[in-house]
Amino acid sequence: MVDLLGRKKREEEMEQLRSKVALLEEEKNSLALQIERRDEKIRKLTAAAQETSLALKAAEQRLAALRDQGDGGGDWHATATKEPAKSRTLRPREVERLLERLDAVRSPKEDLLSAYVAGGSTAAQSLPTEVADLARRAVSDRGVAVFSDPLIFTIGLVPPFPIKKDVTAFASSFRTGPLREMLEIPVLAVAAHAGETLLGLALGREGFLQHAVVKSTVKEKHTKGGWSQKRFERLREEDIRQHADLVAERLESLLEGRRSIPAYAVVSGDPTLVKMIAPAIDLPILEAKIGRIDRKDPAEILEEVYGFVLIRG
Repeated sequence: MVDLLGRKKREEEMEQLRSKVALLEEEKNSLALQIERRDEKIRKLTAAAQETSLALKAAEQRLAALRDQGDGGGDWHATATKEPAKSRTLRPREVERLLERLDAVRSPKEDLLSAYVAGGSTAAQSLPTEVADLARRAVSDRGVAVFSDPLIFTIGLVPPFPIKKDVTAFASSFRTGPLREMLEIPVLAVAAHAGETLLGLALGREGFLQHAVVKSTVKEKHTKGGWSQKRFERLREEDIRQHADLVAERLESLLEGRRSIPAYAVVSGDPTLVKMIAPAIDLPILEAKIGRIDRKDPAEILEEVYGFVLIRG
């Protein structure tokens, strides 16, 4: 009888040990899975950071090549080659690729900083030093969006349209949504040049919903002095005024039934002509630097209208 009781007790102890072993095995497997997931996150973070760095470098090289093509050489070119500028203009497709890479970055510590600083705001003063310095360097009335991984990089993007409020967020991923939305903001694009002005209504960076090119005869600038020049300038100003009237008329028909669509008018070109046209626009006006019209593809100017400026930390 005593032996049976002892045997039963040993069996109970063995069962308890088996249960404990099972629990330890389960805990071991759980810890192993956590370590595996952590290592995978580290691998993805490293890969995403490398891709972002490569994308930035590729964009810089492409833009540097374009700049070299437009520069005949000289001191500026030599200086730029040795000390490349830390800001670059990115076209919309380049911006999208950059945002995709930023979206791929993850941090389990939730220390990735996304800071949207409105133009003229003092919010940058409360940000980490490197981020605050970059925000101050932006010097734009449209504000700047700064993305920072404290261990790897800090970059800023000056958008084509104003950042309306300050937002700062630390998280496991970057907050890029507001910049993506800017690529789809509807605008009225006006490239005003004496004798030829482009008007275009765009729903986003993909192309124009409708556009028109207004042409008229405007005298070229006069190079001689004296009364002849003054008379010529008066005649040229009258030509420009007539061109502005034609633009205003065409603008009215272009926006008929659509005035509520564009959020901004992005305007560039001859300052005198722009000043004459402005009263007919009746929209918030943003000034931009837009090149001459590509007659084969007028929508090409949207590459500049929706372009961002990249600033490296």
